[in-house]
Amino acid sequence: MITGVSPTACVIFDAKEKSAFLWNLVELSYTMECEPEDWEGIQLERYIAQEKNPELKATLEDLNEFLFW
Repeated sequence: MITGVSPTACVIFDAKEKSAFLWNLVELSYTMECEPEDWEGIQLERYIAQEKNPELKATLEDLNEFLFW
């Protein structure tokens, strides 16, 4: 563990990062101004694999299918 940094601080940062990332993909799905990049698809698949909430997981899978298939 890094001295001076609590484990919950990392979780909060990760949650904010995940939220911002997903929000950008949702906005992109409405505007389709450009195509999502490959790294975004990889990151979304990682979030899907880690998701424990079945409803949210299904929603993320739908977003993945819409944007990348």
